[in-house]
Amino acid sequence: MKTLFLIIAFSFIFGSLYAQDEVHKNSSRSVNRKNSVYVAQDFFLTLSINYERLFPLNEKMNLGLRGGLGRDGGNKDNTAIVGTIFLYGKSKHFFEAGIAYQQPNLFEKDGSDNPKLAIMGGYRYQSLRGFMFKVYPEFLPDFWPDEDSWGSIPFLGFALGYSF
Repeated sequence: MKTLFLIIAFSFIFGSLYAQDEVHKNSSRSVNRKNSVYVAQDFFLTLSINYERLFPLNEKMNLGLRGGLGRDGGNKDNTAIVGTIFLYGKSKHFFEAGIAYQQPNLFEKDGSDNPKLAIMGGYRYQSLRGFMFKVYPEFLPDFWPDEDSWGSIPFLGFALGYSF
């Protein structure tokens, strides 16, 4: 009787572990890859290397945090970028909306330049194997206008990277 009980108990334990593994492998959510590293061209002329972490809310919605370092191509400033994103979608295709903040002249002794804020929304492809691509229009409002200012401008940003 004891042996029969142990056999049944082990079959339920190992059967349920295997079932959970199958659900995980066959899941249509690409949020299984919660970390991303990518190169982005955004904030008008800034090229940056970024790390992003996703936090799933439910099967279709995720929140994310972004941090990166880059170089502004317009005036050759070193920059730091932080931001938050919202992803909506399933499988590999997502709508992405977010807000990001850029602090120019990060490592310069003469102080920082005017910071920039970007409001963005666009398309994100994140494959189950890890490839990640996104393209998004972004709006850069000019909160600190000066004589060299371009004013508030729309711009198209894009990124290529790997999710793990």
